[in-house]
Amino acid sequence: MTHQFGIRDILSVYFSLLPEDELIAFRLASASDAAGADALADRWADVLTDETDRGLERSFDYYRALFHLGKKPGLALSYNDPASVLYPYVVSSICDCLSDGKREGLLNTAGVPDTAALADRMRADVGLRNAFRAAFEADVRDVSLAGPMLSFLYSLVYLTGFSSGGEVSFVARIFPEVAGWGGHLLDAGGGSGFAGLMLATRGPVTYVDFSPLRAGRARALAHRVFADADFLERVLDLIDLESGAFGLTMDHALLPGLSGSQNGDLVCRAADLSRPPGDMGPFDGAIITDVLEHTTDPEAVVRNVSALLRPGARLLVTVPTDANGIAQREREEEHGYTFPFLLHIEFFSDGRIERIAAAAGMTVEKIVPFSHDKTTPGETVPMEVMAVLKKK
Repeated sequence: MTHQFGIRDILSVYFSLLPEDELIAFRLASASDAAGADALADRWADVLTDETDRGLERSFDYYRALFHLGKKPGLALSYNDPASVLYPYVVSSICDCLSDGKREGLLNTAGVPDTAALADRMRADVGLRNAFRAAFEADVRDVSLAGPMLSFLYSLVYLTGFSSGGEVSFVARIFPEVAGWGGHLLDAGGGSGFAGLMLATRGPVTYVDFSPLRAGRARALAHRVFADADFLERVLDLIDLESGAFGLTMDHALLPGLSGSQNGDLVCRAADLSRPPGDMGPFDGAIITDVLEHTTDPEAVVRNVSALLRPGARLLVTVPTDANGIAQREREEEHGYTFPFLLHIEFFSDGRIERIAAAAGMTVEKIVPFSHDKTTPGETVPMEVMAVLKKK
């Protein structure tokens, strides 16, 4: 069976699996009397791809409704929760994208005839979920197989929430570092678009993201906030709501005042950093935050971004450490995560960062650890680092 991976298709499956009384929130939020899952999916897919002010505002209604629904057992729109109503669909969709050998190996290990039965068996089998994750991690590094899997998962990520938690660390750590940088900056892998808004207060910015969905929403966000700075409060309320679920709190006192315009100071576009378009750059600086750990070739991404920079320009990156990776893998094995936690597949030592920089024609100005693990008495192990590189 070949699955469709558009957000309309995912929403249609999800809504069809929800209890009838839980669909009420989405019907009220959509201002629609539509009775069926397909009609609701059509409505919300239109909203979530609508770059008008009205579309952006309605998308916030969707994310709020989804957030509160996700607190109920089994009802979260999740790719990593075996209890989720969507879990069999997620497993089957990814399994159909795996290489024949990996897929048949999983079916044989589970002793089941098809991917639907495999998903059902995986709900209660930690070992089988670990085997599935290993198959996924191997095949997602194959460029001939990765495209459909990543398209599906990033569509799911787009549907599960507006923010990722990275906005909190950006305000606290990243923006103070780059606020004084002059010239035209590149926000590479810009996600929700929040960082681009903040960067635009100091000068022109080009936002780039792999996902056309995220790039469109970032464009809509820039247009809306720059036209009405008061709308930022609604943005912050949603970020605070979603980040709070991870125990993160943004210090609003650190936020800069907003200025600029979408057409002047902030331009948003979709592009693949592994193959950046030729009409980009040169830039006077760049950031790559909460991105490289999701890529299968971070060395190539940094090398390509460096090629877009002027000599002497700085590049700021944030990455999880090797210690973070060890802790993540232990947690994944213990609990049987179906996919890598937060889709993190790469981890970094200081030495690796230095090698990546050298291969990209850059030097390391500094590496600053943060987000420490304090579970071991008397020790503080850095779980993330911020590195500032400079192009030769």
